[in-house]
Amino acid sequence: MLKNHIKIALRSLLKNKAYLLTNIFGLSVALTVSFLMLLWVQDERKMDKFHENDNRLFSVKRTIPLGDGTLDVYRSTSYPLLHTAKEQLPEVENYIPLGYSFEDNLRLDNINLRAQGAFASASLFTSFTFPVLMGDISQLDQKSEALVISESLAKRFWGANWKSRAIGSSIDILDNGTFTIEAVYKDFPKSSTIQNDFYYSFNSVLAKGDWMDKWDVNRMAGAFLLKEGADYKKVEDKLEKLFQSHLEGEQKEGILLQKFSDGYLYGKFDEQAEVSGGRIEYVRIFTIAAFFLLLVSCINFVNLSTVHAVKRSNEIGVRKVVGAKRNTLIAQFITETVIITAIAFSIAFVCTILLLPSINGFVEKSLVIDFGQPSIWIALICLFLLTALLSGLYPAMVISSFKPIMALKGKGKEKKNTVSLRKGLVILQFGLTILLIFAAMVVKMQVDFINKKDLGIIKDHVVSIHQDQELTENYEVLRNELIASEGIEDVTLAGPSPINMSASTSGVVWPGKSVEQENVEFALLWGAHNFPKVFKVEITDGTYYREGSMDTLNIVINEQAVAVMGLQNPIGKSIQLWGQPREIIGVLKDFHNQSLYEPIQPAVFLLNPENAGNLFVKIKAKETEKALASLDAVFKRTVPNIPLHYNFMDEQFAASYKTEQLTSTLAYYFAMISILISCLGLFGLATFMAKQRTKEIGIRKVLGASVSSITTLISKDFLKLVLLSIVIAAPLAYYFMDNWLQDFAYKINIRWWVFVLTGALAILIALITIGFQAIKAAIANPVKSLRTE
Repeated sequence: MLKNHIKIALRSLLKNKAYLLTNIFGLSVALTVSFLMLLWVQDERKMDKFHENDNRLFSVKRTIPLGDGTLDVYRSTSYPLLHTAKEQLPEVENYIPLGYSFEDNLRLDNINLRAQGAFASASLFTSFTFPVLMGDISQLDQKSEALVISESLAKRFWGANWKSRAIGSSIDILDNGTFTIEAVYKDFPKSSTIQNDFYYSFNSVLAKGDWMDKWDVNRMAGAFLLKEGADYKKVEDKLEKLFQSHLEGEQKEGILLQKFSDGYLYGKFDEQAEVSGGRIEYVRIFTIAAFFLLLVSCINFVNLSTVHAVKRSNEIGVRKVVGAKRNTLIAQFITETVIITAIAFSIAFVCTILLLPSINGFVEKSLVIDFGQPSIWIALICLFLLTALLSGLYPAMVISSFKPIMALKGKGKEKKNTVSLRKGLVILQFGLTILLIFAAMVVKMQVDFINKKDLGIIKDHVVSIHQDQELTENYEVLRNELIASEGIEDVTLAGPSPINMSASTSGVVWPGKSVEQENVEFALLWGAHNFPKVFKVEITDGTYYREGSMDTLNIVINEQAVAVMGLQNPIGKSIQLWGQPREIIGVLKDFHNQSLYEPIQPAVFLLNPENAGNLFVKIKAKETEKALASLDAVFKRTVPNIPLHYNFMDEQFAASYKTEQLTSTLAYYFAMISILISCLGLFGLATFMAKQRTKEIGIRKVLGASVSSITTLISKDFLKLVLLSIVIAAPLAYYFMDNWLQDFAYKINIRWWVFVLTGALAILIALITIGFQAIKAAIANPVKSLRTE
């Protein structure tokens, strides 16, 4: 029976090649995009899931309530909390200090390399699943000069001979001293959020940092490995009590434990410390978009199949007369659907494999189809069955329901509810397309807004260079030579980056500070005296630090800090920073010192070039090549031991919104593909409707109807459906995109013309699609039309 079904199905499909190719093309395009997007979603979801102790690894985070029903969550906490918890809480098997990653210059003999690293203890490798290839990782805890490096860094230094030369070699890390390599570890997988080329001993940091013993200094990130069976919520409660018992005054800060592998996707929390969002929102958006695209394609299939059924009424009538049961007919038409789906699936699968290298370059990932994973096969089978079921079940029911007598007379007609369903599906299909077009436009506008927004500080034509100790010692000589060089306008020191002032403190006290303000965080920036001049930040009141001074008695703040402290005439007022009194001498105009997801943070600017961290070089407009050549020459002449590595500030800013840029591009492609598939379906329906009304059109033309009136006659029913889809989709699109925009502290307003433009675009697309077939029918010779009938 199955063999017979397949034979008849193939014969029928080959007889109707246009119907076959249209459905295969639409389905294969939708499936290809869905495959690629679901691979991206799967890759996002598996980040950090590979650790053998995944269920026992928890990040320690510090929280501050924002007052709007959400928590401000900080990765940083105090070191005493980590090691005291290990000593006092029986559920904690180990603690893992997680140093903040930084780029530094590494020197071995005459080889200078730039690499990313951090400090660590051996617990990083014993608690997480990071295999050690050779050496003794425990030396990280036993020797303060111990260093461990990645396999790829070892190959950069010694090439193929690294195994015999790495262990025992000494490397100078220019900011931190000389270290001896004790172990080489396997490169971390790309599914790990932790990515470093080297780690030096945490003991070397403990020996230098007196801040390590202070409970109120939160400059350490860390995680716990809990014992088997430990309840992390109970551990969290104990940590909270331990933390609060060592804080002075009225504090609202709290402690949060989050499963380590959840940290990548879930980064927002409500006041009950329940997850409320994060990167997971993008994963959900793209999962839904992939399903929408597949649904649009399946709707095409259903519509084309139901209208195609009328053409097969004679076949159905004959088969029913000779005894075919309805179940047999349903099985026959389901077989046809499965064959079409299988062909489309195969094409999509091949296209996915061929496109993966290009897609990986686009999304900066290493997406692969792992055929060894049972979950891949289960997902593919489920997707295949879902597609076949969505596409084939209803058309099969419609086709098999024709009455044999009417079918044999060639009058197999669709039931009223079938026609209504098809109209509903057209509305749904175009509604989804309109939603995707609207989403693409809003995301593009928000990304453009981010890129063009005046930050209150310049970021273009500014080069950032990491500040090494030798560079700091030679700063004045270096600065003078650079300013005198071709293409360079000015030079300063500042740190962290002024467009991302990640360092902060709650240790600012001012007259009238309330209990509710105990946990207000002030962003910190250390810099040189000419910071405002180089970055063109306006001084709205008072002055900045005097050139040549080492001012530790005064302080400069921003306008937001003045507002938070409620100061009138702030110049000359005294406040305290970390217990030391300081006099306010200047106020800087607010600039965006955080991501645009966050409001401008109150900030403190300190004169401390040695701890600034970054050298910033302002390049003259249109002289970039000259300036970079000058920069290279001056570095080789002034600080020959420091290899020149630089980043453009505007590129760093753009990189921080890479996810939004990707979302914008993908939304655009989703919208274009959805339009393409919808047009295919609409064109097929218009073709069918025109053929069904051949006799009517012929009679109208004989009676004098014009081409335009006949074109309007055929088009108006479809345009009504498109207009209705606009009315339904517009408020839904606004709701979803306005919700998305709420994550940004600074965002666009969705204007009325976005709705008009989206609707006009949908109508134009529909008119072009329908118009071609409508005009073709309208200009046909009426004599031929009537003869055919």
